[in-house]
Amino acid sequence: MAELLIDLYKTKDPYSGLGQFSLNFARAIIEHPRAGQRVTFLRPREFSLPISEDYRQVQANAVMRYLPIVHRKYDLWHSLHQFPAHQSPKGSRTILTVHDLNFLVDKSPSKAERYLAELQRNLDRAFAVTAISNYTRTQLEEHTNLHGKPVHVIHNGVRQDIYPNAQRPAFMDDRPFFFAIGVFKQTKNLHSLIPLMEYFPDHQLVIAGNNATSYGMEVRRLIKDADLEHRVHLPGTIDDQSKYWLYANCEAFLFPSLAEGFGMPVVEAMSAGAAVFLSRRSSVPEVGGDAASYFDDFAPESMATTIQRHLQKRNAGVSADQERMRAHAAQFNWTNCIGQYQDLYEQVIRA
Repeated sequence: MAELLIDLYKTKDPYSGLGQFSLNFARAIIEHPRAGQRVTFLRPREFSLPISEDYRQVQANAVMRYLPIVHRKYDLWHSLHQFPAHQSPKGSRTILTVHDLNFLVDKSPSKAERYLAELQRNLDRAFAVTAISNYTRTQLEEHTNLHGKPVHVIHNGVRQDIYPNAQRPAFMDDRPFFFAIGVFKQTKNLHSLIPLMEYFPDHQLVIAGNNATSYGMEVRRLIKDADLEHRVHLPGTIDDQSKYWLYANCEAFLFPSLAEGFGMPVVEAMSAGAAVFLSRRSSVPEVGGDAASYFDDFAPESMATTIQRHLQKRNAGVSADQERMRAHAAQFNWTNCIGQYQDLYEQVIRA
């Protein structure tokens, strides 16, 4: 029986993208056990999985973080993020999953250089490397030295629960609206959506996600200066039922992000049947494919023209378009994703 450890430390913030990925990764492993693989989860103190006795949980602590030697040795150690807080003990084969190299544009040149050096060290330690998109693999090949290690591309699974009884959030009325979601940082390009509202005077805009950032303050200022506080809502982090209602009832989902390793909200929106409008940058077109519509640039008039043109086509055949969206999103499921990881686990253990 092969002994595996999966690092779930990012569930320390379960509402972040990495927290959600880690949580759903664990759920999928539990739902699809593989014979011959016994899994232990490394978890933060703040979070515990409600799982059966078939799965062990090890609570992370400072000693484990700074003295990897105290860890029990496993046949395979899987770090679900490129900058793990905990390293495997010497002798354990490791898999490192890389989500993105967004720090190359998010950070100052000096910080980006430090992040890149740390990533290189983690890649050097890894026995095998995975990337969540072909775009991320290309970034790795361009900016790091893989020393001949192949990068296995395994697209994320996306868990989209359906909430047929989800209620309209209290901050919404019955006017038509556009929806966007993401952590408020510059590369999400959310500020481009504010001047767009001039072309849709009868619509509201909801931008969900943690906006307690300096960029969030900038977006709030733009909303105030444009006198749009009565039409643009920033509810912060929202629960899953509210998010599903917004996806399912929006006139369009807008995702102008400039830097993504994958783009999970795109799949979530498609799963709910929403019309999606995306940037052409980074991994976003890889995920959206030909089921999505794309902004050629971020000038407000051009964005508005793109939305108006495609919504007119969609309104001529809403049911067919929604089914096309859902069919495209269905390929990014956790059964496929976990099966590919489990196959890789077997390859690494046998190597």
